[in-house]
Order: sequence, then structure tokens, then C-alpha cells
Amino acid sequence: MASKEKIIKYLAYKGISQRKFSLKTGLSEGILRAGKDLGVDKMRIIKEHCPDLNMDWVIYDEGDMLLPDQVKEPASSYAKFPEEKSLKQFVFECIDEYFIKRKEK
Repeated sequence: MASKEKIIKYLAYKGISQRKFSLKTGLSEGILRAGKDLGVDKMRIIKEHCPDLNMDWVIYDEGDMLLPDQVKEPASSYAKFPEEKSLKQFVFECIDEYFIKRKEK
């Protein structure tokens, strides 16, 4: 799984929309959809704003998604990533949601 897919999984687990993530970090809304991978500068920003996200998991696929001392039950209805859906299907649904909201404006 690529680092962008892992960040999308983390956001789903935490119940954070990509728009809210974008507003919180100052990164563009399309950062998780466009391009090949994230650069070091963007990874630093994400680490700063998501302190419970295990960057070893994101970059090297080592360990768990959340840092051990940060594991808590999420407060949202997105308690777990929908395992019955493929990540690709989930991403496409997020993209569709983005464009629907954009048309409504």
C-alpha cells in the first residue's frame, strides 16, 4: 500500500474528511490523489498535524498505523476502515463525494 493510501486509511479511521485534513494541514485537497508520492516537506507537515500517526508505518510499512501510546477508540462513525471495500473503491467514493460537494457550491 502506498503512503498516500495509508494516509487515506488513517483519515477514514479517524473520521477526518480530506477537506478537513486539507484545511488543518494547509496542503491542497488533491494532494492525496495527484502525483506519485509525497515529498519530505509534505510528510513533515502531516507528522506535525497527525502526531498519533506512525510515520514508520506510512513510509516503511513497519509497525501499526497508530503509535502505541496514542491508540484510542475513534469518536466517529468511521471506527474502522471498511474492510469489505477495496481501497481503490473507497478512494473513488471519496473523489465522487468531493466533486458532488464542489458542484453544490
